[in-house]
Order: sequence, then C-alpha cells, then structure tokens
Amino acid sequence: MYKEDAFNIISTFIVNGFHIEKVERLSPENSVYCIYKYDKLGAKVYYSILFSDDEQLIFEKQFNVISKQYRAKPILVCDNISSDYFDCYNKKQFFDFFGGMVTTGLILIQNLPEILEELGYNKLPPNLSGKPDDLHEMYVKECLQFILESPTRRYGEDRLFESLPDGIVLGKNRYLLLMDSKSYSGGFSFKADDIKRFASYVEDFNSRYGHFFGNVFSFLVISGHFNDSDAAIQGRSDELYKLCGCRLSCIKSKELGYIVQKIQNNPDLSKAILWKNIFTELMIMERHVEKEIARIKKDKLF
Repeated sequence: MYKEDAFNIISTFIVNGFHIEKVERLSPENSVYCIYKYDKLGAKVYYSILFSDDEQLIFEKQFNVISKQYRAKPILVCDNISSDYFDCYNKKQFFDFFGGMVTTGLILIQNLPEILEELGYNKLPPNLSGKPDDLHEMYVKECLQFILESPTRRYGEDRLFESLPDGIVLGKNRYLLLMDSKSYSGGFSFKADDIKRFASYVEDFNSRYGHFFGNVFSFLVISGHFNDSDAAIQGRSDELYKLCGCRLSCIKSKELGYIVQKIQNNPDLSKAILWKNIFTELMIMERHVEKEIARIKKDKLF
C-alpha cells in the first residue's frame, strides 16, 4: 500500500466524519483500517476496511479475526479480487461513494469580511438565520478549505460525544492544522484552561494521525477580536508549545474574509503560496498573504 494511497484514504475518512482507531499493516500491499463513526444518538458504528493490492485474497482469515475483535462490519476494497464473505468495492467505487470536497459557495459572498466580523462578534447579520457561533464555525471551515485547497472537517455534533476541536485541516503538503472558532460579543480572551484543552487536542491528533501527516503544525484560533495583547498571546503560544510542541496562530474573522478575497483575485498564484510561512505567524493578517504573493511574482513561480 503506497504512502500516497494511505494519505488519500486517511483524508477521506477524516473529512467524512470517521475516526480512526488503528491501522494494521498485514503486508506492504494489505492494510486494515479500523474506524468508527457516531450515529445521531451517539452510538459508535464500527467498520474494518481492508485495502488490498493483491491478485488473490491471502489475508481473509486474519481480516476476519481483526473484524470480530473490533466488533466491526468488514469491507474489502480492491481492484483485483472480491469475496463472498465481505462487502466489496474497487477503489474508484470506494472514493466515488464518499465524493470529493463539498463547498457551499459561501466564499463568493461579496461582503464576506463584514459578515465574518459580525459572526465573530456573535451577531447575526441581516438575511441570515441560525446561531451566530454555529454560522461562524461553518464559514471559517469553508474559508480555510478554499484558501488552502485542502480537505477540511468541521466536527459539529461529534463534539457531543468526544472531546474535539471545532475542526481540522489536512494540508495537501502533509501538515495538520487544528482550529477553534471563538464567537464572543466582547471578544475572546485566552485562559490557562483553553491552552490545556488545546494541548489535549494536539496530543490526541498527533497520536492518531502523526504517523501519516506529521505532528500538528499549528493550532489556529479565529475570533472577531482578541482581547489579549500580542505579548500575552505570545506567552500563551509559548505555554502551548511547552505542553505539546505546537504553537498558536490567531486570525481575526474579518482578516480571514480579506484573505479569501485576495486569493479569489489571484487564483493563478494561490497554488504557489507557502502557507506554512503564514501559519508560523502569531497574528495572521492579509499583509502576510500579500507578502507571499509579492515573493511569487518576484521569483516568477507561476
């Protein structure tokens, strides 16, 4: 099983709301993914999925044992073989079933920065319905997915059953970003408990997915306003790094809207942007993207 295949498989599971319990590599051509998903009542639904590149099914008994131990529905994904004992799909059928990234067109709204700012302050803009904090989270997810051109998952109801951040970005250049959306009328202030909670998220995702993506690159916090000074936020970032080896990146909701518009206006340059350069910043601003675009134009990288 090639590493690129593993990356695509893991990304597909995460973006579609599955959690990966473990991966058992039976041989270079055979890997079993033990995964689960919560139903609407919070019960775990288990699956074990064998991805195989073999010409014959030589691990059938072992796969059966793993599935029974995990109490999971067994599924075989292979282009070359099938079985009477498992549900079977070829790889194209499997990936087509889940589909690609789903976008809502939210990023096309002309006054996106203003809408994001209002939502970031926990205010409901005109012509929108719903809870401002939920909408802020949804808009942030769509914006990050658009600018990074990477699979992004908003956890939503899963957080009722498990301690999770608001979302995760699976960077196409093999790095993880965790995100938390903070929609508060008076702005957001970091507390020690926040940093401890962020660290627990980072450690959990590093243990689950670090083998495939590397450790979490940055923990991204998005809010209408940050009440702490830059020096105080830097201190919190240092605190997080001591706990889990990951730093904070913060961005105001309105700035995220401006960055989306900047990418919309420079579509040919977006693929050359080194987003890791931007996510090393403590406070991410539109000017950081402008600096990257200037570098690309100067070096003629497009």
